[in-house]
Amino acid sequence: MARTAAVAREAIDTGLVTTATVLDGGSTDRTAGIARSAGVDVLHVPSLMSHLGDVLGKGDSLYRGVHSVDADWYVFLDADIGNIAVSHVAALVAPIATVSETDVVFVKGGFVRVDENGVPRPVPGGRVTETVARPLLAKLAPELAALSQPLSGQVAINGEVARNLGFITGYGVEIAMLIDIWARFGMRGIVEVDMGEVQNRFKPDSALDIVTRDVNQAMFLRGHVEPVPDSRQWVTERL
Repeated sequence: MARTAAVAREAIDTGLVTTATVLDGGSTDRTAGIARSAGVDVLHVPSLMSHLGDVLGKGDSLYRGVHSVDADWYVFLDADIGNIAVSHVAALVAPIATVSETDVVFVKGGFVRVDENGVPRPVPGGRVTETVARPLLAKLAPELAALSQPLSGQVAINGEVARNLGFITGYGVEIAMLIDIWARFGMRGIVEVDMGEVQNRFKPDSALDIVTRDVNQAMFLRGHVEPVPDSRQWVTERL
């Protein structure tokens, strides 16, 4: 978190972004203090739009964030990228400078996944991407399946578009956001940029069960595919 906060501060100081905010879902570690010490704003997500009740995961945090922070564009970064650098932010915001000449409303971060030693991961797009998301996207929208990182949480999105999206509340938020924007704007509204190498924290297969479940359910909802009869409605939305 300290590295991420420092990069966010550098992005402000170099003019890449105007403000930076950490969405704190109720952490019990030093996240909020670290962010503030770096000069980054912190929002306590459970206190935002409290009439909605308990915070229902990442997508819910993003929903409350975009409805609490006014911006022309939002840049979303996962806080646990081991090698996060200001160059990653620069890659995401670069297309924004030309949006007056294009129809782009959504910038998707593509990258090479590496381990802590800089060695590329054996599954380029990630296990959930390659076993779940990409095969399903190939049936729904082959052009989206061709993206290198369709589940990437590193994105930039037009502010007005973001505030008018329905956000899936669990780990399916990225795939649902991608499909929603594609359905509304087509591929002309989406650009994937090369962020270079990104060091993701490795998770055992067992830790990916919830992610797989949420991505599946999001695809069922957005792809108008009926879930199997005994599946539970794990995913809700903030509309």
